[in-house]
Amino acid sequence: MTSELGRRARLAAAVCVLSLAAHAKGLTAPLLDYHFHRQVNTAAIARNYWREDRPLLRPRIDWAGPGDQLAATELPVEMWLHGKLWPLFGLGETWGRILSVLASALTALMLFLLFERELGTEAGFCGAALFTVMPVEIYFGRTVQPEAAALLFFVAALYFWDRALEPGRSRGAWLAATLSAFLSIGLKLPYAHIFIPLLALSWRRLGRAALTDARTWAAGLAATGGVLAWYVYASRGVYVVPTHAKEFTILLGYDHLPHIFTFLIVSRFPELIATYAGLAFFFFGARVVLVRRRDAFWLAWLGGTFVHLLALGMYGQVHEYTCLPLAAGAAGLMGLGLKILVDKARAAAPERRAWAAAGVALLVAAVPVHAAFRIGHWYRQGFEYVGRAGEAAAAVRRPGDLFLTNCMAPSLLLYYMDRRGWSEEFSTYPDDLHAMMERYRKLGARYLASEKKGLFGEPDGPLWKEFRGRGAPLWDDGSLVIFPLPPENDGVRPSLISLIPRRPGK
Repeated sequence: MTSELGRRARLAAAVCVLSLAAHAKGLTAPLLDYHFHRQVNTAAIARNYWREDRPLLRPRIDWAGPGDQLAATELPVEMWLHGKLWPLFGLGETWGRILSVLASALTALMLFLLFERELGTEAGFCGAALFTVMPVEIYFGRTVQPEAAALLFFVAALYFWDRALEPGRSRGAWLAATLSAFLSIGLKLPYAHIFIPLLALSWRRLGRAALTDARTWAAGLAATGGVLAWYVYASRGVYVVPTHAKEFTILLGYDHLPHIFTFLIVSRFPELIATYAGLAFFFFGARVVLVRRRDAFWLAWLGGTFVHLLALGMYGQVHEYTCLPLAAGAAGLMGLGLKILVDKARAAAPERRAWAAAGVALLVAAVPVHAAFRIGHWYRQGFEYVGRAGEAAAAVRRPGDLFLTNCMAPSLLLYYMDRRGWSEEFSTYPDDLHAMMERYRKLGARYLASEKKGLFGEPDGPLWKEFRGRGAPLWDDGSLVIFPLPPENDGVRPSLISLIPRRPGK
């Protein structure tokens, strides 16, 4: 191995180690931190893969009654692998975090390789390293969601497509790029905007010939066709993520578009992506690549991801992880900007060199410090009432009994109780709460579980009074309560329905 290859290998290893360190916090924590609902959904489907030994293309949910039903979800590659690993070493759901952390480390490595091709070895290392400590990447690079894997394949598609366009047009690189694009979009449908920078790479290499290039069209059709085939199949299942056009449009909220545009610029980008200190690096890098060179690929990557975030509307604003592709692109320009500042510090007059180097070092250190302060609260555990849910369910009755849970997240309480059944947020049923409960009772639900607050708060919760009036709860540890469902024709008294607060529009 030559000295240059050895140096590159050490830089690549350093990037991976830094990524692993950045994502180590909360690795074994329960899935009750920020964005808990999606993490629990993902883990529940993965656990079903393990228990039922289901094939890859049959993801099933177990929170909609006594039987498993097809999950209307993304391409379940990561959930399937999570399920297969579930029993190893007794780690269970922790494998979901481990898979995300490993995917994030590989993403950092792929970014180093991609940035190195585009900007040089030093700038590539700086960009990949800065990416690992961006706030949005630190947190969502280790959650039990498909985000980390989707971003890995997003970056891999760009890297391999650039290689596939080199003289000789490598078929292996073409296949790797096509498969990566399919997996990226399949795992996260909004990542379909990857075709914008991919086409820009073709344009930069082939010019106008890119518009008629057979391999470019074949790659796009293969990736798109595979994703469409999966969503047509999955759309028959029970809602987990949007799979129908109407489900997408409900989430967009385009009437707030001016606010969303402003929010992306003044809040999301400086707070969760570049950080305030990183804006200095981004400015110097963007001035070279976007302004002076007007590089089509980088303009398409950053511009395409920004437009895609606007197109996601309120969904993109609420779900911070949607900006991960923008963060990856910004990291490259930040890495170049850092190299420029380092070079300026080295070239400074001797009496100023130490001060210049200290200033650059301070800016670098400010990026992870900003992240620590900005997203520290995301790691906090919530929903303490589910802590003994499994013990509670086991104490009440046998595993086959069905529960109705009062919970805003469909899978949350059922997952930690390790029971099947249904979940509803009772406060959204001010007029027909009794009918709702009776419907689930007829479907087989025999027990009702709820956090002991609100409608079930002691002593004044309307449903606490109603159920407690019939007898003692089967479980009550002060935070979680379980009652038997009332027998037929003995539902919630109408006089108590009027005590349930109404929500606007209900």
